[in-house]
Amino acid sequence: MQEKLILIEDDSELRESLLEFLTLSGLTVTGVGSAIEFYQALNIEHFDIAIVDVGLPDQSGYELSKYLRKNTTMGVIILTARSSAEDRIQGYDAGADLYFVKPVNSQELIAAIRNLIERLNCRRNEQQEEMRKDWFLDKSEWTLTGPNGLICKLTSKELSFLEELISKHGNPVTRESLMIRLDYNPNQYDNRSLDALVLRLRKKIEEKGCHGDPIKTVHAVGYCFSAPVRTSHFPPRKNL
Repeated sequence: MQEKLILIEDDSELRESLLEFLTLSGLTVTGVGSAIEFYQALNIEHFDIAIVDVGLPDQSGYELSKYLRKNTTMGVIILTARSSAEDRIQGYDAGADLYFVKPVNSQELIAAIRNLIERLNCRRNEQQEEMRKDWFLDKSEWTLTGPNGLICKLTSKELSFLEELISKHGNPVTRESLMIRLDYNPNQYDNRSLDALVLRLRKKIEEKGCHGDPIKTVHAVGYCFSAPVRTSHFPPRKNL
């Protein structure tokens, strides 16, 4: 996949010169002249690295860098005429991966960009590998995916049961709370229904070859989901 860069530089002559050089070096680059143009472009397209001038007309490049570090996974390169140690420290405090002072050696800039791309790719691969170790509850598809990638289809009550456990972030959920969530009456029959639901769900998980049952019985309390888990952000579908 070709990484995409965005250059935020208000000096149009310098911007066009850098765009031409970066493009001829095989990089995919978009150029904008202000912070507002950058935010507009970010709403339309994904970028992997931002090259940020500090002295923008509408917002400090330091503030823009802080926004990027807080809200995105983009790499940040500050490119500015400000060369003091205090400015460099402020740039790195704002979240910059690299700090270059104008005029910059073009070959050095290209080498730094390629090195940053490699580091970002390694970081993303590590994050993806960590995510594969987690369980994943997909609320829209009614599925639970194990760390081995195999998928368990869920009934509506199984989904509600797991949602209730996962919402407590590893803390136990009482049987009474689960009975209410699942619309069970607190009588002996429906108590057995809850146990039967847990038994069926554990069997599904076991049949998918997932080692380490994440649904733990908490004696005299209820149940908890004891493993790392992610969930989709979409609500459950209505059962038509």
